[in-house]
Amino acid sequence: MNITSTAGTRPGFVRTSGRLCLIGAVIGVLVALVGLLISPAVGTDRYSYPHTPGAFAVSESMIIVNHLLLLAGVFGLIRSGAAGGGLGRAGSWTAVAGLVGLTFCEVGAILLADSAYPTSQTDALDAGYGITSIVIGAGFVLAGIATVRTRRWTGWAAYAPLACGLAVFLLVLPGVFLFGDDTFTVGRLTLMAWMLTFAALGLALARRTPVETTDGLRPAQSRPAPSDR
Repeated sequence: MNITSTAGTRPGFVRTSGRLCLIGAVIGVLVALVGLLISPAVGTDRYSYPHTPGAFAVSESMIIVNHLLLLAGVFGLIRSGAAGGGLGRAGSWTAVAGLVGLTFCEVGAILLADSAYPTSQTDALDAGYGITSIVIGAGFVLAGIATVRTRRWTGWAAYAPLACGLAVFLLVLPGVFLFGDDTFTVGRLTLMAWMLTFAALGLALARRTPVETTDGLRPAQSRPAPSDR
């Protein structure tokens, strides 16, 4: 895998943002896994299911941390120059807006930790989750298309941002909203799969040192070794 970036990129910032994104993805997987494995402490008629309200608040706080760390990955993508300008930058900032909105939804969920389910308030919050998820997905699809087109990243890394977006529409939204009584289990599994796409993005940002370009647009051409001339 060869990762290139535009001139003026701060490789240290990009690598650090990738590591933070990877940590965030791991946190997201662990939170979803705990939700699947623990014995329910309350019934499905409570918004905090399967946690007690207190444990639910802790879980949601961890998810807030998850979102903030994933945001670092988006900022790293912007700074790396992999998605270029125009479409890529617009998509990346759209994803930022969606993740910020999703973070506020998690704050709202903590406030409703002791609520019954469903209520008009939880319905409104569920709608907020859906809208912000769509915004995130659309943003990453645009940024992902731009990343593939710029060819500044090659191999699997070029498709990591696009995977973050497509996963929303192919996995997360169907898993959360279309499976009736199995929504909780399927939803957690699809969220775990979504986090794996963010892990790929984090690795793409963190594993390799960006290569500076000579003109801000194309990778610098390496000179052949004397033995190759």
